[in-house]
Amino acid sequence: MLERDSAAEYFLSLCDEALAAVAHDSLREEVESVEYRLEAQEDVAISAALRQAVEGPAAKDVPKEAAQAPRSATLALLDLESMLLDCHDCEAWLNRTDALSTGRGARNPVFLFVVDHVAGDGSFMGEHEKAFFDKWMQALHLDVSRECHFTSVIKCPSRADTIWKGCEDLLKRQIELLDPRVVVMLGSAGCFLATGSGDILAARGSVHEYCGHRTVCSFSPAQVLADYQGLRRPVWEDLKLAARLAGTDDRLK
Repeated sequence: MLERDSAAEYFLSLCDEALAAVAHDSLREEVESVEYRLEAQEDVAISAALRQAVEGPAAKDVPKEAAQAPRSATLALLDLESMLLDCHDCEAWLNRTDALSTGRGARNPVFLFVVDHVAGDGSFMGEHEKAFFDKWMQALHLDVSRECHFTSVIKCPSRADTIWKGCEDLLKRQIELLDPRVVVMLGSAGCFLATGSGDILAARGSVHEYCGHRTVCSFSPAQVLADYQGLRRPVWEDLKLAARLAGTDDRLK
């Protein structure tokens, strides 16, 4: 690990480490690391600002509860990205893009929504599915940016439905770190992990447990759009069940 004299040096070194990780993954070779040093006097203010951004505000400015929260959790979530880059369990890693992420959303979510696949552009839902899903969130009166996190069972863009160990290991680690009140599996792959079967009709409407967290299984937005009349009401009932488990059902009254 390089000796870092300032937060600015730390930030720039992280950029090099990220570049090295990407190069190691795609080119199978290491990239020489560069040590940055800020010499100019005027950089002191920049360094202080970056240090506050990286380390957070001074202890006297932070509420007691927040000050006691482990900062290592954020770093652990970032480490998930490295786990994804290092995974070569199947050929799907060849389809990775710069936009790929293990998950997006709140760091301490009420709901963790898990879809089956990630798209080639790194998104967890297509444009129409996302617009439809947003309607669900509005109906539940959820603040998506503060209360929801999104991820997928199969982490790399792939048309296969095979759930490799690397994918499940990443998902389990995500759940452990995010510690959501409720996990909502949207699709047959997530249903299989939670119940041992991909039969969503049999699994929906009940509370399951996955990785020590209460879990609800239901259909994905894409599945509902394909059979709107048949699946609209069952999915709404499943979402209300998840809201009751999370303690947010009072917003529906």
